[in-house]
Amino acid sequence: MDLARLSDDVEVVSRGYARAHGITRDETWFLLKLQEEVGELTQAFLMRTGQARSKGNTQQELDDKFGAELADVLCHVLLMARHGGVNLKEQVERKWLVWHPDKSVPSAAEPVGTADPRHDLAVGSEATAETTGLLMTERTGPPGENDEEAAKLADAIDQLVDLGLVTVELDDEPKG
Repeated sequence: MDLARLSDDVEVVSRGYARAHGITRDETWFLLKLQEEVGELTQAFLMRTGQARSKGNTQQELDDKFGAELADVLCHVLLMARHGGVNLKEQVERKWLVWHPDKSVPSAAEPVGTADPRHDLAVGSEATAETTGLLMTERTGPPGENDEEAAKLADAIDQLVDLGLVTVELDDEPKG
């Protein structure tokens, strides 16, 4: 499926829908319509997983409804991006696909923008890892409180170190 072609096709359908129903598609409409569709997806998910009434639908009907609502959300994301002048292909490549194992990892010398995944990692206190403007830290608390979280973070840091994106410097001086 070609994203640009899908966006063009969805635009034609949406424009026709708006014309037929006298709707003005402005930035507010795009956002609220997306929110409406996310709400419908949430309802379909809850029904499908038995966390809400099925309203007499069979499991197959619930599965179909879930898929249809996912499609609605995708189409409204495409519409909103198109209206806002966002190139989703570029943004997905920059934000997500940079981490694909078959892609080369950007060097630390490349500029890091707000859409760079290296900015989405963490906040906190004592143990720090730095890379091109990123400060990533391990949360602290009573012993055992954050063990699982700390282990996940340590694994993530190890992966970033292995990729050469992070150097680790530990601050041995206790903070008071």
